[in-house]
Amino acid sequence: MSDITVYGATGLVGQLVARYLASIDAPSVTLAGRNRPLLAALRDEFNPHWDIAIASAEDATAVERMVQRTRVVITVVGPYTLYGDNVIAACAEHGVDYVDLCGEVPFLRSSIDSHHAAAQSSGARIIPSCGFDSVPSDIGMLNLFLAAGKPFARVDMVVDKLKGGISPGTIDSSLQVSHAAHADRDIARNLHNPYSLDPDPKTGPRLEGLQRDFEVRQIDGIGWVGPFFMSMFNTRVVRRSNALLGRAWGTHLFYKEAWLAGSGLLGRARAYGLALATKLLFDGTQSRLRPLVEKVLPKPGREGAHFQVSHHGITEDGQRWRATLSAQGDPGYEVTAMMLSQAALCLLDSRTAAERTGGILTPATGLGEPYLKRLSTHGMNFNTERVD
Repeated sequence: MSDITVYGATGLVGQLVARYLASIDAPSVTLAGRNRPLLAALRDEFNPHWDIAIASAEDATAVERMVQRTRVVITVVGPYTLYGDNVIAACAEHGVDYVDLCGEVPFLRSSIDSHHAAAQSSGARIIPSCGFDSVPSDIGMLNLFLAAGKPFARVDMVVDKLKGGISPGTIDSSLQVSHAAHADRDIARNLHNPYSLDPDPKTGPRLEGLQRDFEVRQIDGIGWVGPFFMSMFNTRVVRRSNALLGRAWGTHLFYKEAWLAGSGLLGRARAYGLALATKLLFDGTQSRLRPLVEKVLPKPGREGAHFQVSHHGITEDGQRWRATLSAQGDPGYEVTAMMLSQAALCLLDSRTAAERTGGILTPATGLGEPYLKRLSTHGMNFNTERVD
């Protein structure tokens, strides 16, 4: 029985997760995937005492066998719409904790409908989206709320700085979501519902303008902003957290995300440029445009990679607060590997906690303050202030 299984360990992000776990001398680890020679080579490189497990995502029996031999699964095998269901199903059934870096609304909605009850029954804490999707958004919102100590009426999460790579997996995931939405009206309808990941997507408060995920606008005191391509997923995760918390973050919380473009005419022009790039990324004909998209997307491993996001909030009684979260390193690679690994270690630390509650959760609701503290001691910087 291993403490942590890294499923998809031979991929780029999987190798980064394994390398990170080796660097911090993590508890017992299993490297899992389809290719035994590659897994064995990685095991010998990182830690010869680790185990390996062979499982194809399509083989439910092999996946179940892998899951039964571990306490926490980190899976980076995507797109999750194609390769994720057997892993979540096995973890939910057998009470095994789980983290991933999913950014696919249709898959997560299907998982909630199919496996949330089983995970509650078994005690399995299924926590998707523990990478750049959607830790900065969700834990950043938690940090803002903890600082203010009161509910919010509105929060704008703004990407202040972002230098780093976007993985082919992210592109593949956006392709899968785009194709599914164009092929199925029900999926498209749910995808565009601001509360699509809530326990009940039909019960969220109706707030004018919340449905517009991608827009160009000017925010007082901040500047021009354009669409942030991850916002259609991240905002749903934050709203699910709020719903699972009984809307403690705000009974009628208006939460949106955007990418800072700057001020003046140049800022406005950049904002519209972001809007065009986002349209290309989510266009239904993206398969034909993919070579062009890949050419203009930032590449991994860039020197000086980093990111910073800020949550600008107005409480229900009118106070203004700002919470900033930042980290050095490529957000989609090295920093994501750290976030995934620390999420798994956080789950290990709390496996015997009396208040442990299973289900398909979120970073904020399944990991909460202990995770925030872990991130802050492993390279992530959190700052909060009242600004009025």
